[in-house]
Amino acid sequence: MIYKNCIHIIAMKIAKMLLAVALISVVSGCANFRDLAEEVDLLEQVYVEYQVNINSEHQVESFVLVLLQQVDAETIDGYEVVIGNRKITVTADTLSKYLFTFNDINHDLRFQVGEAFSITPLTENSDNTELTITLSETGDIPPTALIDRPLNNLVNVKISPAKIGAKAVLNEEKFDRDTAKLGMWKPVTHLLEGNSGVFFLDKFDSDKTPILFIHGMNGTARDFAPLLDKIDKQKYQVWVMNYPSGLPLELIANGLNSLIKIIDYRYNVKTLHIVAHSMGGLVAQAYLDLCRNQLGCNDIASFTSISSPFGGVSSAQSGIDYAPVVMPAWRDLAPSSDFIGKLFSGSELHSTTPPHLLIFGYKMNGILNQESSDGVISLESQLSNKAQQRSVKVFGLNEDHVSILSNEQLIQTLESFWQESQQAHTER
Repeated sequence: MIYKNCIHIIAMKIAKMLLAVALISVVSGCANFRDLAEEVDLLEQVYVEYQVNINSEHQVESFVLVLLQQVDAETIDGYEVVIGNRKITVTADTLSKYLFTFNDINHDLRFQVGEAFSITPLTENSDNTELTITLSETGDIPPTALIDRPLNNLVNVKISPAKIGAKAVLNEEKFDRDTAKLGMWKPVTHLLEGNSGVFFLDKFDSDKTPILFIHGMNGTARDFAPLLDKIDKQKYQVWVMNYPSGLPLELIANGLNSLIKIIDYRYNVKTLHIVAHSMGGLVAQAYLDLCRNQLGCNDIASFTSISSPFGGVSSAQSGIDYAPVVMPAWRDLAPSSDFIGKLFSGSELHSTTPPHLLIFGYKMNGILNQESSDGVISLESQLSNKAQQRSVKVFGLNEDHVSILSNEQLIQTLESFWQESQQAHTER
């Protein structure tokens, strides 16, 4: 039985696992793995990943891939954009039955008659997720409801239980530590219970600049409480992303992309700062890579990562190798994962890349540490070459992985960076 040797395995690997941002906890026992096994099965029933190859010889290659429940649907389930003729991974809800793909010649995220397109039925067979698409200007009749309509306005949010712009306060149950644990071991349940989404801690005010905070693994928005107390509420309004941290990171980044698109449309947001801690920095960077490819990052004025493992987490690989059930997030956190390898992809090609402030901690904590770190994430990972090369400033604090969010100098550094980057954002 898969759980038979669970306790023995955890005991043998406990030293490595404790360094992995609570990837595997000795007190969690085998019940967590049983829950995780059920949730992974449920996740596969809810979401499907398609590997899409597009055959095209068009001079302009900006492909938009649109998910539909019906060919004549008035709304869409989501969309992806890929620049250039290359393979793309599309994460679809199982409710989506068609993939409408077109060559967006004028880069306006609208389908116009004359643009080459294809309509592909999506199979319910999870073993058949390789799709090869050939675009044509003739043949099938295109979805008439989508002709010359902006895709941002058509995203159907009803299929997702994630909250969008709901008012919240940090003492709510959704921000409790038990809810964070639920998000690791039962991520689909966390989502379905309404704990996930982008929440507004302040009433929306068009005269104040929003700052979106994104927590890390086994975290909640409440982790930022020491920092949020110091923010100048005359200038800024606080938004927080709460999400189940056991999910695949690419899926979380896709979700964030959809949520920000909808919030931008609802509130006409022109300027937004993003601050992310730990694994949240990977989610944020994956989102930025995605929205840049979709030409949709114009509102992002800056990105700050705090103690983020851009080089991956070595003990995530231990979880993959030794745990009886693999948490989806571990596969993306492993240093050799495709997810880590793709981070920062193409950002050097975009003049509108938001400035990145990379903040790292270097105060070691605990007797098990054998490498330079903040007690959880190694300095090698926090200061990966790609992350440093793509940042405008690198700043270190003598704090551990948790205490860094309470550092007095942190808020001063952030507000200075926000002011500087916002001025540059306004001028461009």
